[in-house]
Amino acid sequence: MTSFIHDPEQDTWAWNKAKYEEVEEILDLIAANYEMEVAGILSGSRPRMALHLYKALLTQAFEPWSNLVLTCRDKTSNKLLAWSWLERGKYTPFAPEEMSCAEFLHIDLSVSLRNRMTLTAQCINLWEAWSRDCGIPVITSTTIRQEQRGFLRLHEKLGYTVRGSIAYKRLSTTPTTNSKGEISE
Repeated sequence: MTSFIHDPEQDTWAWNKAKYEEVEEILDLIAANYEMEVAGILSGSRPRMALHLYKALLTQAFEPWSNLVLTCRDKTSNKLLAWSWLERGKYTPFAPEEMSCAEFLHIDLSVSLRNRMTLTAQCINLWEAWSRDCGIPVITSTTIRQEQRGFLRLHEKLGYTVRGSIAYKRLSTTPTTNSKGEISE
């Protein structure tokens, strides 16, 4: 769906790799919009999330092929609109292919539904481009949101196969070297 490709000239926002100084804003976005999704199931810990986010950003700085943490900001106000975290090196017990796995995609819920869908699709396209550049053959995206139909339907429109709350997409059929230096078949 080329209508969702990020166009830096036309879009009123910009996607970039996340920076250390954005961590507190990311944590604020999580607290304001997403903590209620796991309330009663998991006990959210801001310090724990900060620790893991700082580690991911440090790893991204020195090993840019290991994970991808992005932020999206409004060009005029510089407001944080969205952030995401994609990791590689994931495997299923029954298949040798390496997968990149979307850990988080949070979008400010005050953004219009149309723009949230556009931001989601753009982020997925950015994940796919990064995964292809890294030679990762399969990408997965999951959701814990109570209302997930639109999110998963968008994945289907982008060529994903949806099973339950997990969306899968094969990006390559050729063998690749995984993060451990082994050949995936």
